[in-house]
Amino acid sequence: MYKPLRPALVSLALLLAAGALSGQITEHPSTVAPGRFLVEMDALSLTFDREPGFKYTALGAASTFLTTGLTDNWDVQVGADLFISQKVDSGGLTDRDSGIGDVYVRTKWRFYEDTATGTQVAIIPFVKMPTNSGNVGNDAVEGGIILPWTTNLAAGFHCDVMAEVDFLRNNTDDGYDLNFYFSGSLSRELTSAIGIYGEAALAKASDGSKVSGIMGGGVTLAISENTWWDLAVYKGISDGAPDWNHVLRFNFGF
Repeated sequence: MYKPLRPALVSLALLLAAGALSGQITEHPSTVAPGRFLVEMDALSLTFDREPGFKYTALGAASTFLTTGLTDNWDVQVGADLFISQKVDSGGLTDRDSGIGDVYVRTKWRFYEDTATGTQVAIIPFVKMPTNSGNVGNDAVEGGIILPWTTNLAAGFHCDVMAEVDFLRNNTDDGYDLNFYFSGSLSRELTSAIGIYGEAALAKASDGSKVSGIMGGGVTLAISENTWWDLAVYKGISDGAPDWNHVLRFNFGF
């Protein structure tokens, strides 16, 4: 969603932004039932990266996905970045841009489920349409495929794992690079309303850049059966990752 900066940084910034549009970074294979709707919103997202001679700051607000079910194991999703502001300080020069972001169209097919273990697997193909303004995007059609997996563990813990490959426009704007992402989360409900989770993600681009990674955790607060908040903080664990990402998420089903 953010315009190209450095390959590793933009790769993980994209993953963080995608997570903001769909809940936690790691996708869940569950689908929305027919006739039902789910609104997933990144109410506020702050990303910071600081290195000698380089500073990157990004603010995202009201990044939203709307999902509805077509069958019991198939749904469709439309998402948009409603506001993005980003600032780059590099080599004594400052570049600041803000505007609306891009539109995403996705569909999810949950093709495997074992109710005894809580195991589910799905596939999520998606495409990004370049609708951004204010120079906050790369004006390219991009897409990818996500494969999420989930299962229940002992002692009330829950595990989610995701693999993703994206086809992203390269920095020279003469072709596309493959970007690979792997993430996982471990979560547990503490009470009927409060839950906690830890999460980590790795990104690797086909342009030869090094693997970059982030890790963090969050707290969820369920207001009702269909409404909950999610506050998360992520820390970069490699040179190519953003230093910090803070996300406040809101989810509402009806």
